[in-house]
Amino acid sequence: MNIDEQIEREIRCIEDLTVEIRMLARKGQLNIAKQLERDLHNSLDQLEKLHKRKELWATVADLNQRGILVQVVKKLAHQA
Repeated sequence: MNIDEQIEREIRCIEDLTVEIRMLARKGQLNIAKQLERDLHNSLDQLEKLHKRKELWATVADLNQRGILVQVVKKLAHQA
């Protein structure tokens, strides 16, 4: 599963949890809603990490495309 698929999966999970929390809150099942709220928080944290990872790989791809990473690797190889 690539990073975009992971992001989409996490977004769907967040949407589902949000709907479920609202439904439980309306029913007065607040303990279960609070448990799902923790799950929601964890999913949001995971989504944030995935976005950061995607941004990092985009930066790596850009640097690689410009040949900057190759220059760094060659320089480090000569220093070793």
